[in-house]
Amino acid sequence: MRTKVLTVVLLFCAGFSVAQQQTLYSNFVLNQYIYNPAYAGVYKGIEINANYRQQWAGFEDAPQTAIFSVYGTPKKKQNMAFGALIMNDKSGLIGRTSVYGSYSYHVKLGKKMSLGFGVSAGGISYNVKIYNAKPYDKDDDFLKSNILNANAFDANAGLYLYSKKFFLGFSGQQLPSSKIHWPNTMGRLTPHYYATIGYNITLDKKKKEWVLQPALLARFNSPAPYQIEANLRVIYKNAFWIGGNLRFGSSASGMFGCTISKMVTFAYSYDYALTSLQKYSNGSHELLLTVSIASKKKKSASDKVTDADEDEFNNLDNSIKTNLKNKKNDEEKK
Repeated sequence: MRTKVLTVVLLFCAGFSVAQQQTLYSNFVLNQYIYNPAYAGVYKGIEINANYRQQWAGFEDAPQTAIFSVYGTPKKKQNMAFGALIMNDKSGLIGRTSVYGSYSYHVKLGKKMSLGFGVSAGGISYNVKIYNAKPYDKDDDFLKSNILNANAFDANAGLYLYSKKFFLGFSGQQLPSSKIHWPNTMGRLTPHYYATIGYNITLDKKKKEWVLQPALLARFNSPAPYQIEANLRVIYKNAFWIGGNLRFGSSASGMFGCTISKMVTFAYSYDYALTSLQKYSNGSHELLLTVSIASKKKKSASDKVTDADEDEFNNLDNSIKTNLKNKKNDEEKK
């Protein structure tokens, strides 16, 4: 019985290892760090993100993913950034926990455009809860206690070209194609490749309150076919937005979000399957919460001179006002 259970589980894991090994996200524009380590450093300051996705609601033991990430730029060297990401996936009997640390470096390409380079490295830990299996022979002691474990090294890299209106990113995940050692068999992480592009179109030239943001994400991992997502958001005052996402041949999503005081961002999306899966699933839900802490802009030499001149002018102005007030009080006493 032990051999049969191991065979079934490991065949499932082997199939998982050649299929899509990375979770899909509808709000990929809002937290591009998940796919590309070079994105860290675009925002000058610290960003803390919490993601949660429930895939195929209505299915028992359907996939669930929780992600926590933080990245930021040092005060004195804002052309670089450091980050960390922790991800936990659960799907049926299989659990996967990933931990990464990242570094990115950004260079200016003219006045408006910048280019970021990023790398991340870490590890992935798998566990299969055999005791939760529902076999024919329920009295087998092996099924009541065992957990299969496996670990693998992982590394990712990316490029990110951007300005205030445009972004273009290329990244690769699971690049070392590390081996996953299971009992009696072996799996392997397959490289995943991503390309993202987006542009901000100002709809009202005078007030500049309304922005239309189309974006595309393309992903590929052999031997699975490539997949393309189209994302469109309408943004008002950079604080409220509504939009949609189309994952061609798979699902369509509706989404909305808001930013409070330029610091706290909340977003929600709902995916509706476009395949026969819609007969059995209640859709997929995705939540994102981001806290942004902007770094104080480092003042240049000219800014410091300007501030000194303003302080001197304010001191002189206050001195004149004080003298006039004292003179007025003296005249009133006479």
